[in-house]
Amino acid sequence: MDFTKVMYTRQTTRSFQKFALSQGQVELMLQAGQNAPISRGRFEDYHITVIKNPEILAAITSAAQEVTGNADKDPLYGAPAFFVVSAKEPAKPGSIASAAAIVENMHLQATAELLGSCFVMGLMMNGTLDVEEIREKMQIPEGFTPVTGMLAGYPHGYLHDRLRTLEKIGSNIVE
Repeated sequence: MDFTKVMYTRQTTRSFQKFALSQGQVELMLQAGQNAPISRGRFEDYHITVIKNPEILAAITSAAQEVTGNADKDPLYGAPAFFVVSAKEPAKPGSIASAAAIVENMHLQATAELLGSCFVMGLMMNGTLDVEEIREKMQIPEGFTPVTGMLAGYPHGYLHDRLRTLEKIGSNIVE
């Protein structure tokens, strides 16, 4: 898929089929994340953890339901893969920006592979991933803190082109 088509097809998916992603698909998304622009070029300050284990995904969902008190909500939307981006200095604005760039590159690669994806930050913000049992299961390296993530998998239905416009976000050109 050419880049323009990828940009206009990329969308948030919140309902996934149960099919697992292949090792090749995961590696393509990891490569895309590895090639994101990183603040100060400090690639060593970031880490991507890919969780495909259904038991760990279920434990994350249960922990989130307990933390939020919302037992009916699945914060992972049934996705078979959860890509967690962690940073050494999570409070720095450059860390959040770099983590978001990593996720966006992976989003675009997922779309190129005709996969659905969803940007995730709520699990980090509400403390779900701070639960000691969850952090241990996720195997986040020492010294890193999860700051953002992405869900990926096969969507229910097809990805479709979105409206191409210059009107979604205000803009101006100064000459």
